[in-house]
Amino acid sequence: MGLDNRTYCREDQGGGYGGAGGGGGGFGGGMRAGQLPKPSQAITVLLIANVVIFLLQHIRGVSEYLMLFPTRWWFVWNYITFQFAHGDVMHLFGNMLGLYMLGGVLERAWGARRFVIFYLTCGIFAGLCHLGITYVKGGSPLPLLGASGGVFGILAACAILFPHIKLIVFLFLVPIRFMAILLLALGAYYMLLGGGGNTAHAAHLGGAVMGAFWVWGLPRLQGAAGEASLKRKQGAWDRKMKQRAEDQSEIDRILDKIRAQGLNSLSRGEKHTLQQATKRQQADEDKAHRL
Repeated sequence: MGLDNRTYCREDQGGGYGGAGGGGGGFGGGMRAGQLPKPSQAITVLLIANVVIFLLQHIRGVSEYLMLFPTRWWFVWNYITFQFAHGDVMHLFGNMLGLYMLGGVLERAWGARRFVIFYLTCGIFAGLCHLGITYVKGGSPLPLLGASGGVFGILAACAILFPHIKLIVFLFLVPIRFMAILLLALGAYYMLLGGGGNTAHAAHLGGAVMGAFWVWGLPRLQGAAGEASLKRKQGAWDRKMKQRAEDQSEIDRILDKIRAQGLNSLSRGEKHTLQQATKRQQADEDKAHRL
């Protein structure tokens, strides 16, 4: 599953890859015109792994153990291995070009570990989408191979986080968001209406959806969960303070009774309440001393 258009990115006229605001010093800072960025650590490893596995595919029978087959969806290791196998040299070249030119932007922003997890997760979800569409449409259960799911995830993430990036497509500079929308629209068209050869358009879309969810949806879910947790803690604290106020009111009443009628006037329940209050006060003082 290769990119429909072979694209690569070039620094914006503002300088470097920059952050979301396109600052001059950002990712790949100060790259001169015509100078390609040096591959980052994870990108280098992924590029080498893809090339090595592509060479190993020429050994008879190896490809069959790497590809993701809808008829053996329970082979869980294939959800990873299919991302490193490719159909031909151009398929490999197109995906590695996208990985090289855009993947480094995310790795420099996130770090190698987070980027690799993101990349493989997009690929896994792409595989699941391919299997899902295969079963829903009842088409030929073609095996899946290629890194395009992860690459489309990278494309979607960069389009959201770094909209200043421009891609060179047939010698023209194209904004990354426009290119992402165009590729995804074409993929959706071919997936729904047919056509597009043996390209796994559902996998492309799945990778892009996961990439967008990772950088846009997941932080919002985490923020909502954090707000809900904060509200729960605040509610528990409010209830605790209300209970303490009620306890203190009862203690004040008991103390007033002692002053007016003496200690012997207290009931068993009132004495117990006073003892518990004394223990809580002592525990709070001990905790304060430890802090």
